[in-house]
Amino acid sequence: MRIWIALIGICAISLSVAEGADAVAISGQPFGVGQITVSLQKADFGDPVDSNSFAIHETDNRIFYPAFEKQRVLGFLQKLAGIDEVTPPQRLTVYFLFTGTEPLDITISTPTPQRFRMTPTPPPHDSMLTAMEMLWWRKYHDAIRDQKDWANYPMVMETYLTGMLSRRLGLPMPPLTRNEMQDQDAFSPEQSVFVLLNSDKVRAAEMRSVMTDQSMTAPADLPVPRPINWSDIIAPRPAAEVPIEAMAKAVPPECFYVRFGKLSNYLWLNKLMDENGGDLGMMISNRGVKIGLNEVVQKQLALKQSELAELFGDTVVADVAMIGRDAYTREGAAIGMLFQAKANDLLANDINKNRRESLRLNKKLGAKLETITIAGQEVSALTTPDNQLRSFYARRGDFHLVTSSRAIAERFVTLNQETDSLGATAEFLQARTLLPLSREDTIFCYMSSQFFQGLYSPQYRVELRRRLRATTEIELLKMARAAAQNEGHVNFTDEELIGKGFLPTSFGHRPDGSHVVEVDGVLRDSLRGAPGNFLPIADVDVTSVNLAEARDYERVREFHVSHWSQMDPFMAGIYRFKLDDKGTERLTIDARMTPFVEQKYGMLTERLGPPINRQIAPTARDVAMVQFVLRGEYDNQLYHYAVGLQDVPFPIESYASGGILNTLRMMQATPGYLTAWPKPGLIDRIPVIGAMAAPDQYGYSKLPLGLWRREYNGFSTLSFHSDILQHVTPQLALSEDEHPAQARIHIGDISDAQVTPLANAMAKSWAKKGSLGNVRLFEAVSAQLGVPIEKSKAFAEDLLAVEFVCPLDGKYETVGEGAAERWISTAWGKENAEFEANFLKWFRGLNARMSMGDGQVVLNAEIDMWREKPEPTLKLPTFNFFGSGSSKLKEEKKPAKKPAEELPKPKAEGQEF
Repeated sequence: MRIWIALIGICAISLSVAEGADAVAISGQPFGVGQITVSLQKADFGDPVDSNSFAIHETDNRIFYPAFEKQRVLGFLQKLAGIDEVTPPQRLTVYFLFTGTEPLDITISTPTPQRFRMTPTPPPHDSMLTAMEMLWWRKYHDAIRDQKDWANYPMVMETYLTGMLSRRLGLPMPPLTRNEMQDQDAFSPEQSVFVLLNSDKVRAAEMRSVMTDQSMTAPADLPVPRPINWSDIIAPRPAAEVPIEAMAKAVPPECFYVRFGKLSNYLWLNKLMDENGGDLGMMISNRGVKIGLNEVVQKQLALKQSELAELFGDTVVADVAMIGRDAYTREGAAIGMLFQAKANDLLANDINKNRRESLRLNKKLGAKLETITIAGQEVSALTTPDNQLRSFYARRGDFHLVTSSRAIAERFVTLNQETDSLGATAEFLQARTLLPLSREDTIFCYMSSQFFQGLYSPQYRVELRRRLRATTEIELLKMARAAAQNEGHVNFTDEELIGKGFLPTSFGHRPDGSHVVEVDGVLRDSLRGAPGNFLPIADVDVTSVNLAEARDYERVREFHVSHWSQMDPFMAGIYRFKLDDKGTERLTIDARMTPFVEQKYGMLTERLGPPINRQIAPTARDVAMVQFVLRGEYDNQLYHYAVGLQDVPFPIESYASGGILNTLRMMQATPGYLTAWPKPGLIDRIPVIGAMAAPDQYGYSKLPLGLWRREYNGFSTLSFHSDILQHVTPQLALSEDEHPAQARIHIGDISDAQVTPLANAMAKSWAKKGSLGNVRLFEAVSAQLGVPIEKSKAFAEDLLAVEFVCPLDGKYETVGEGAAERWISTAWGKENAEFEANFLKWFRGLNARMSMGDGQVVLNAEIDMWREKPEPTLKLPTFNFFGSGSSKLKEEKKPAKKPAEELPKPKAEGQEF
């Protein structure tokens, strides 16, 4: 009751405080709390409002931690309808903390500057300050949760701020949402895969645990836990000799193995990655961050190839593969490139020339090139203290290994090729029986059971969490320094930051004794190096653990012993060939997991039917169809289900993101259908459908929400369009496929189809959201941490170790001056500008099928892709494959061009797929 009385008092005060705005400011210690509501002008409507380009400034920098709330007439109904982001807000309310009791000279940028003065008043009674503080706290969290819907990056800053302010002000953390509660369990054994992937939810969970002093900080004084007792893989050795490549016998069995067969195949993949910012995920979506992993790895290994490798590489290199203990390229991977030379001296000379050049270019980083002894063998080591360069070069006969991991180099030089190598294991021989060498795959990928087991070893589980803690502490220190300086505490020591609550009390306490150090103004970990180039986990000796770490691993071990006691090997063969003379090529993919134990996958395998040849045939206008076979829950009957999309015009104006009504409108406008055979099936068990199941004489039933159903020829089919049912249902039929499967997918060429505008509209909507989300982050960095607005993008990129790019293909830049300066993208305001989704630039079709049974999972796919043809070219002879070019190359008057690429032909009829 006292809180409500206080709020009424606040409302009364706010009517008379500031001219031109509703405002109130209650003074207090250490902070007072303020609230201002202003009206937005017409000039503010549009993209800047959508991006939350709002700012509040005070002449003496006395305002901190603002939360902005846009207000609309009938806002709840607009949000329900999904038009919250396209209808301009009418008012803006800012909730903030401030210091002192003197008048506040405030400028609110919306982004149009609105200036006025307000005078803080002491609270009539204590409950009023408490009520204002709690109101600000609730609005602050509402703003953070709103930003979470826009973020395509880890919520590191937001998690830090809520934890830091809760600690300093004694405020309770708000109740977690369902998704946040699930994120809290990111370290549970059941979700250990998220730890292996170092997903964003894991990074946020670690930040929360550190900020609440719940992380594992006690000194390591216990022995390393015993490893998981994995069940043996049953892979009988083939009766006859299986041909395998010589390179497989140079690979340790605990490494993943990606073989390219020849250097030109590797260069093709490498070029494809470079075209997409070092991230193949950019081929699918227009993402707002660029990580550049390919470039980082090449630089670390000193293996950045020149274009001349495309001319002469295959004459010098007989075989090439990528191997590694893990693929943590974003943090620092244990990875390497393995070459089999045709001309040993030429390859060795080229690699060594590159290493000397890299040494010269990185002298300022403390680079050194030395010969070290590993297991009695001489190995070249090129390193820098921060691990930006970490390259071990070892030779063994015709095989040359360049790796970031000393542990991998040691295994390479000591490996017994006939008894202890990957090529000597029974499971690899079985893999080469299923995907024989004669296929001549462009890429052959193999991940052994030992590789997966290594990721769940005590060393990897413990060190993964320790390096996550190391990354978190570096991020914490960057943000704590910025927040403290923003509040006027300049050059605080770490101890002072802890004492003032900017850092948690557990900061700097780690089981292995490592800590954050600063070298030449750059923060790094004392054991692991700089973020993004951490010491590979395989090279970190985990000799002891603390009690919390031991218990954490014991939970993981018990889970796998009882539920997941065997790691299944994975293999895939990818063959690339020319499809036509227009630049279209096809990738055929044969991926398998075998041996495979169905029981541990639970409900997924229990509900799937057996692989069968029968399928639902796509109809004439289907541009896409996904279908699968399930067992009946009670009768064990097999049911076929399919979702089809018709290639007919789609009203783009019906598509908009967000809102229940918009989602329903989009579904109603989508020219698709869902069908099942035989009837009755799962469709008829949906309550609202079963209650209105009586069809008319033509088999039609009208259902709620504009949905139609038709029973025809044994099929039960749903659609929001009765004309689609009329067209589709007579064509629905079962057909025989040559290959048995449980799931199938077909997507036609949608680069120039009637549904192409739909695909582009959806991609553009997501891209715009990503573009706006990035700018929201830049604005928040400035508003919350006090980083100057023009430096906020660089701060965010340094904090998260990414490069922010506009998914709309625009460029981020600042506009305005003074308090009105803000970030925009040059792509904004160009609603009619041509936009093409990334996947539409190359995707020309997909056919895939999946089967599970007989101890294996098999995925076969054909992907058609279009790529621009390289120009016919001529190059000067040289063997500098991986460097920056020879002196002769620099003397060329004309830029060198690449030769036209020769693609393999399709495999002969009947040849292995």
